[in-house]
Formats: sequence, C-alpha cells, structure tokens
Amino acid sequence: MSSFEDSYSLAWVKTACEHILGKNICPRTWRNCLRICGVQPYKREVRLKECCYLLGLIYLKRQNPFKKYSLSDVSLLLMKDFEKLTKFGIDLENPEFPLFGRELPDYIYEQTGYKVTLRTLYRWASKRRIPFSKLRIIKQEELRRWLELASTSAA
Repeated sequence: MSSFEDSYSLAWVKTACEHILGKNICPRTWRNCLRICGVQPYKREVRLKECCYLLGLIYLKRQNPFKKYSLSDVSLLLMKDFEKLTKFGIDLENPEFPLFGRELPDYIYEQTGYKVTLRTLYRWASKRRIPFSKLRIIKQEELRRWLELASTSAA
C-alpha cells in the first residue's frame, strides 16, 4: 500500500557498514563504495535498495578485502539469499540487476550469444545518441534496449 520508498541517512548507513566491517572506513574507500553502488555524490540520504547494496558490498569486502567487487557481485549475493531479499523489500519476481557499462559485453554475450566489444558499444551509443560509459550504471530498461540492439545487429 505504501508507495513511499524508505530512505536512510547516509551517516547511519556508513556506521552500519563500519559495524559489519569491524573497523572505520576511510573517506576515500567510502566514496568508492558509494560510486560502485550508484549513490549520487553529495547525497545525504539513500533509498532502501542503495542501502542494501552498500551493506552487501561491505559484507563482501569483509570476506575478501583485496578483491574488486562490482554492483553485479552485490546483486548476486542478495539474490542467493531469498530471506534477505524479502526483508530488504526487493521484488523477487523481477529482480533488478544493474550492471556497469564495462560488464555489458559479457551480459549481451550471455543473453544473445553475440560477442560485442566495448568499442562497438561506444560506436552504437554515439550513433543512436544513447548515454554510455564503461563506468555508467545500466538500468533494467536500458538493458532491454541494448539487448534489442545486439540481436538486430547479429541478425
């Protein structure tokens, strides 16, 4: 019934992340975590989904501090544990699976069997005036469009 999305203070989320990690998070590391999870710079509050991504990322970092994680790694972690998902209010029927632009060639290959390079994606993006960058987060609606582009180009 409630269409209002919960929001959380970023200071509270950082404290919760530091509790999971068991130590303080330096400002540079925190900025990187925010960037990975798609939180806009200078934001003071985050939505529930972004909060879950941040907590999941820190949980993964606690397991292996030296590995570089992406948003899709965090999504996979959250998808594995259905109780966590329902507790976090993420729709199980249609889970959002955000990707970075650099992960798009692998995703297109998995879905269509068509190999695409980043260079090709940049070319398609400029030709069709689609915003694209290897560090940009690709949302669900955009993923469908990229898959359509790839399948029409493969044909």
